[in-house]
Amino acid sequence: MTNKERLERTRRLEPVDRPPFVPAVYEHKAALVGRTPSAVARDGRLLVAALRREAEIYGPDVLTVGIDVYNVEAEALGAPIRYFDETNDVPSVSAPVMKELDDVARLTLPDPERDGRMPLFLAAAEETLGGMGRNALVRGAVTGPFSLACALAGDENLLIGSLENPGAVHKILVFAARVATAYGTAFLRRGAEVVLFDSKASPAVASPRVFRELILPVYRDIVMPGLKAAGAGLLPLIIGGDTTPVLKELMETGATQLLCDAGADVRRFRDACREARLALRVSVDARLVHRGTEPEIREAALRLLKAAGREPGLLFGCGVVAYDTPPENVLALKRALEDF
Repeated sequence: MTNKERLERTRRLEPVDRPPFVPAVYEHKAALVGRTPSAVARDGRLLVAALRREAEIYGPDVLTVGIDVYNVEAEALGAPIRYFDETNDVPSVSAPVMKELDDVARLTLPDPERDGRMPLFLAAAEETLGGMGRNALVRGAVTGPFSLACALAGDENLLIGSLENPGAVHKILVFAARVATAYGTAFLRRGAEVVLFDSKASPAVASPRVFRELILPVYRDIVMPGLKAAGAGLLPLIIGGDTTPVLKELMETGATQLLCDAGADVRRFRDACREARLALRVSVDARLVHRGTEPEIREAALRLLKAAGREPGLLFGCGVVAYDTPPENVLALKRALEDF
C-alpha cells in the first residue's frame, strides 16, 4: 500500500495495513541537512533537500512543506520576522503589524503567487511532488485564523478585544480566514494537500467561549467550505495542547481530521470521532521524543496506540519534533507503530 493510498483510505475510514505515520517534523528538517531553521526557511533549494532527507530517514506517510509554520502569512502581510543565522532558534514574528484592532481595514489580502515567502513554499511543494511521484502525499502548512490574528494584532490585544470588542476581533478573523483559504487553495492547485495549524486557538490561550463564538464560525463558514470547494481531501486541523474542553466545537469546524495532542483525553476523542466518522491523529508527547530513551518512547507509543484502539481513520505521530532530537527517537515511534 502506498503512502497516498494509506492516507486516502484513512480519510474514508477504510481498513489499512497500518495507521499512517505522521510525526510533526518542521524545524527539525533543517537539522537533517545540517543547517539552521532560518536558513532553510528562506531557501527553496535547501527546503526541498530537507524534505527529501526527511522522506529518506523517516519514511513518513505525508510530508509537510513548512519550517516556521506560523510566520509565512504574517510576513507576507508586513509583520517583521526575526531570523537567527547563528543559532538553531526558530524564526518568529518580532512585532505585530497592527497597532489597533480596526487597522485590519488597512490590510489587503496577500497574493500567494507573489508576496513574501509564500511562493517559495508553493514552489517547494510542487518540486517535491514532482520528484516523488504520484504515490507521495505532500501538504502545505497554512496558519489558522486565530493564530494569524494573534501574529497581526498581538496576543494580548486580541484576547482583550475578544472581551471588549468582539465585533472588531470577528473582522480580523474573517480577514485571516480569507488569507488561509487563498494560501491553501494555491497549494491545492499544485496538487498538494493542506494542513491547518492554529495552536493559539487552544484553551490554554483562547477560552472555550472565544472558540465557540469567534473561532468556530470562521472555520465552519469560510475556511473549510472554501478549501473543500478547491479540492481538499484530508483537511487536518492541528491545535496543540489539551483541546478536550472544545472537542464538540472542533467537530463542528468542518475539519476531516482532528488532533488529540499529548494531555488531551484520547478515549473521549476516539469515541467522538468514531461517532462522527472523522479521522483522528494521536500524538506522543514531543518532550519525551526529544529527551527520552528509546524504551521509554516505545512504551509510551504502544500505550497510546492501545488506548486509541484499532479504529479506522487512526493516524499516529508526535508533537513538534525539536531541532536537535536524535533521529533514532523518531524512528522508535515508527518501530512501535509497525509492531503494534
